Amino acid sequence: MTTFSVVDLFAGVGGFAEGFLRANYSESKFQFELRLLVDFDPTASFTFKKNYPRIPFWNADLGKIQPAELLELLGMRRGELDFLIGGLPYQGFSPSGKRWLDDNRNRLLSRFIELAHALEPKCVMIENVPTALSAFAQIFDEQIHEAFRGYTVRHAVLNASSFGVPQIRRRAFIVALRADLGVSQFAFPRGAYDVIDIGRDLHTDAKAGCRFVSVEDAIGDLPGLTAGEGFDGCAYTRDCSTDYQRARRENPIALFNHVARTHLREFLEKISAIRPGEGNAQLPDGERFSDNYFSQAYARLHPRGIGFTITAHFRNPGSGRFTHYRDNRSITVREAARLQSFNDRFIFYGCDRDQERHVGNAVPPMLSSALASHFGAMVDAT
Repeated sequence: MTTFSVVDLFAGVGGFAEGFLRANYSESKFQFELRLLVDFDPTASFTFKKNYPRIPFWNADLGKIQPAELLELLGMRRGELDFLIGGLPYQGFSPSGKRWLDDNRNRLLSRFIELAHALEPKCVMIENVPTALSAFAQIFDEQIHEAFRGYTVRHAVLNASSFGVPQIRRRAFIVALRADLGVSQFAFPRGAYDVIDIGRDLHTDAKAGCRFVSVEDAIGDLPGLTAGEGFDGCAYTRDCSTDYQRARRENPIALFNHVARTHLREFLEKISAIRPGEGNAQLPDGERFSDNYFSQAYARLHPRGIGFTITAHFRNPGSGRFTHYRDNRSITVREAARLQSFNDRFIFYGCDRDQERHVGNAVPPMLSSALASHFGAMVDAT
């Protein structure tokens, strides 16, 4: 059996890496070994190391790390690493000037590519928001191919919903395969579920006509909470009712991170009038929070609908469709983690704000797992 070495740069809390570990359970011809994760965020590294104490995590600024340091730490020579992955923090891509990658706002992508050239892995995977691909497609395409000389490069925007993630989450992926592998053309994986776009009225679609994992399919087994109430480190009180719930409960110690944010009484009275699938815009005149909010502000999830993109602010109901479909409160860290496809055994640490950021910025492990299996098989066949 082949064992592929993996390094995750800009690892965050490790969602991308978690997907590679999860792929090991379904693959019989090859396995992935996480050799190193690197990120500047100490609370992210602490969280990952609490969950995976035997996997090295270097808490360091990649802008100050020399490639030779990475190779020495890995005990590898240039060209020996199999997979280099990373979910880059979004900085606001800019197409200004002829050298798009030289713009300061794109420096993290430039740094990642610089390290990729120095390490020369067989496969490189980069994740970020779709802005760069959609808004500046031609400039991006030309300069990325130029930057990855010696590699066959492709990019695509994938929606996590098509891979069984109960959330509309569109993300751009760049994949580069080293030229000596002999792969001149390749495609991205396709999920077994439908690609759900935000423009469709998902809350009234018949479930039978649209294949996706609904919000209730994902979090319906978790205990109900009132605002300010917590359920942390306790045994489950409800049985699973879906395959998705059973999969997320695999080998758990107990249920953690299920603590509801406190809300003011006046706020709770106002959101109690919002029905599942509706939001601030549907409140009567004089009762809305404001007419200046975007359409998803203070919106309530629908149990039979799909979740909307989990951000780093999901505990603030005004920042999106993050109000629980039944309870009058914003969703908890555990509910958001479920919508991101983290298993319950992955426990989040740090203050509430840190946990919120770690969940919201992560690559959904189910999506990452699909990419790992797809490109792992491709590299294994060379």
